Amino acid sequence: MALIKIESAEVLRHVGSRGAFAVGEYITLPTGASFQKQYTVWSEGEAPAIGAVVSVIGQLGMKIREYPAPSGMKHAIDVSVNEPEVTVLGAPKPATVEETAAAIVDIATSTGKELPF
Repeated sequence: MALIKIESAEVLRHVGSRGAFAVGEYITLPTGASFQKQYTVWSEGEAPAIGAVVSVIGQLGMKIREYPAPSGMKHAIDVSVNEPEVTVLGAPKPATVEETAAAIVDIATSTGKELPF
């Protein structure tokens, strides 16, 4: 099996209730274009907080999935890390006042309730 090492990736979301989580890291191409690559880390126990920066080493896993698209069926490869060793490098950054205000407006809009201020 191949080992994979992911350095300084951000925890994006928790997957299920058993401690698995998704991480993302930005890849920059020689052309200057960048994109986010995501991995699912299959661990047990308590997952790091969303927004935390982690380093992960483990067994590389890949799964091909098919999905419908307007131009026909497409394929994607889901990359995962099994039997991981996770090191938390940094805590999540606190939300700014602007981010908190935007979240309140979004909640109020989606529920149809008036803002408290």
